[in-house]
This record gives sequence, structure tokens and C-alpha cells, in this order.
Amino acid sequence: MNLSVDLGRTELLAHLTDEEIAFLESVAIESEFAEGEVLFEEDSEATRFYIVISGKVGLELVSPRRRPIVIQTLGRGELVGLSWFFPPHTWSWRARALDPTRTLGFDAAAVRAKCVEDHNLSEQVLRIVAKQAVNRLHATRTQLLDLYEFPR
Repeated sequence: MNLSVDLGRTELLAHLTDEEIAFLESVAIESEFAEGEVLFEEDSEATRFYIVISGKVGLELVSPRRRPIVIQTLGRGELVGLSWFFPPHTWSWRARALDPTRTLGFDAAAVRAKCVEDHNLSEQVLRIVAKQAVNRLHATRTQLLDLYEFPR
């Protein structure tokens, strides 16, 4: 597999060395998810994170009294899953394929271990994860405002 060919120069890959990209390729597997298939469930162990090659993935907020709410839709080149990077390494959302979807899934424990020894990789991963966390907080806020029109 060649990450640059499969994904182009995504934001994450743009700042990595050739050796770091080769490492990520060595811990990645390509997966296909049918429309409606769940990539991971909220509160389950975050053993793998994904980058979308094609298709769409919805991050869902799950409530026992309501249908799942898609908080954010992720597409080609986007990172699916942030919780793998931070203890306790359990998912905060459910991720579901909204279309037939191809992904590259990365071994989270291997990437975390490599980040301990490779400061550039750690900095780049942390930068992307933090940026995505802010985007997802904003998307959640927007969804909540749409769901609950607060009186003025």
C-alpha cells in the first residue's frame, strides 16, 4: 500500500517524513464497510483509527431515547477517530458508514508507541487530532443548536 497514492497529500501526511509514512504504511490495513456498517461503537476500546479513502462516515451521538444523530460526516482523506490517542483509549462516538466506504485502519497502540520515540510524528498527529477535536466540538454545538431551539 502507498499512502500518498491512496490518499494524496492529506493534511496529516503533508508534514511527515518518508520514514514516518513508511511506518504508517506498515501498521495500516485497508478495510471496506458496507452502507450502515459500524466502524466502532461508543465506549468500546479504541484499537484502530481510520482515514477515509472513499465513501462517507458519520459520527453519531447515541441516546437510548432517540435515534442516533449524525454530528459530523467525514469523507476522503479525513481522520475517523480521535479517542485512540488519549487514555483511556475508548471511543466517545459511534462511527457508521453512510455509503459503501473504503478506509485505511491504523494500529493505534503501534502509532502511540512510535509517537513516544518520534517527536515529529507525535507533534503532527497531536496537531491533527487537536484540530479535529475542535472541529467536532463545533459540529456538536451546531447540531445541538439545531435540535434545541432555545427561546430568547
